[in-house]
Amino acid sequence: MAAKNESRAKIRIRGTVQGVGFRYFVLQRAQECRLKGYTMNLPTGEVEVVVEGDKVFIEDLYKAVQRGPSKAKVTEATIQWEAAKGTFRTFEIKR
Repeated sequence: MAAKNESRAKIRIRGTVQGVGFRYFVLQRAQECRLKGYTMNLPTGEVEVVVEGDKVFIEDLYKAVQRGPSKAKVTEATIQWEAAKGTFRTFEIKR
């Protein structure tokens, strides 16, 4: 069961975001914010992040992915809020 201040978000990032260390950048930021979930490359060339934790920290992560690591060029980032499900134990990179 998720705590009261817990939220869940699905973030999609478009641009030059694959092959530039983007998922590792997300992993590091998510761990710093004690968030749980995953990030993965999509066949469309986008990166997806599904994350749960304190809404304030998710918002911080969202701001960070809008910039990305130095070699990335983010053209668009979207966030979709959902109710936390409490299904994640850690934050990981998939694929």
